[in-house]
Amino acid sequence: MTADALVREMSATGVLGGGRIGAATDVVKDMFRRPDFTNFLTLAGPMVPSGFRLLIGDLIDRGFLDAIVTTGANLTHDVIEALGLHHYQGTFQVDDRLLIKKGYSRIADIFVKEESFQILDKTVRRLLGKIPADQRRGVAFSDILGKIGLLLRDKDSILYKAARNKVRVFSPGLLDSILGLSLWSFSQTELLQLNPMADVTNMVEMAMTSKKLGVLILGGGLPKHHTLLASVLREGVDAAVQITADRPEPGGLSGAPLAESISWRKIRKGGKFVDVYGDATVCFPLIMAAVLAKVKKRVRTFRE
Repeated sequence: MTADALVREMSATGVLGGGRIGAATDVVKDMFRRPDFTNFLTLAGPMVPSGFRLLIGDLIDRGFLDAIVTTGANLTHDVIEALGLHHYQGTFQVDDRLLIKKGYSRIADIFVKEESFQILDKTVRRLLGKIPADQRRGVAFSDILGKIGLLLRDKDSILYKAARNKVRVFSPGLLDSILGLSLWSFSQTELLQLNPMADVTNMVEMAMTSKKLGVLILGGGLPKHHTLLASVLREGVDAAVQITADRPEPGGLSGAPLAESISWRKIRKGGKFVDVYGDATVCFPLIMAAVLAKVKKRVRTFRE
């Protein structure tokens, strides 16, 4: 049985998690197939270190994405891989005091060498120095990320692929990451003035000029909220799929059902939306395998 056939059978049940996976697949197929959709992918949680760098890059190459909104951490780990450094299979059952003595940091059961962050810092500072000073004044986060992306040699990098394909990479919490710390460090001795307001303008303009707006949300958090908030002035997005392991009862955003967003005008009353509750590292590839079996490529309608 192919992944597409499996998801069709799950969809046919129409209930519980399997039914949600099937419904979500249908919504994403529509978003990816139609050229009138402007599609945002939001990333929270360790999606890059857990192995989804190439899949996200493939979605960029196929023209399915117009923008990515992500934590700074995922970009940090994209650059680490771009530099030929690695993430390692680890374990939850480890003494972190021993781990730090061995020179490793831990993300759940993923290990990263501390040395990788040191190399990243030196490299990012060097790359920033290559950017003309007048292009580092009052610059949007997305613009500086695009310039860094073009300077990376790894053609599998998300930042590189996004920059080459004119896919905007927004990271409203960029400074809350090792990559962001490197930007701050550089700014202490060299000219680097970042303008966080500029990307709010960029995201709102993308939303307002979209015929249809779609969002694929992995993990919630700041990327989810920032993307949905940018759609408020157009009365919300037209289609959305959320994959989250968080619960709605505590009232936090990451577990909030998408239906709640209707009352905030973040999702249109007639919009299509599906909540999938589960581990994104399980649900996301299953949905994508089914989608890519039917939709191979899209001509994007990105506006400069």
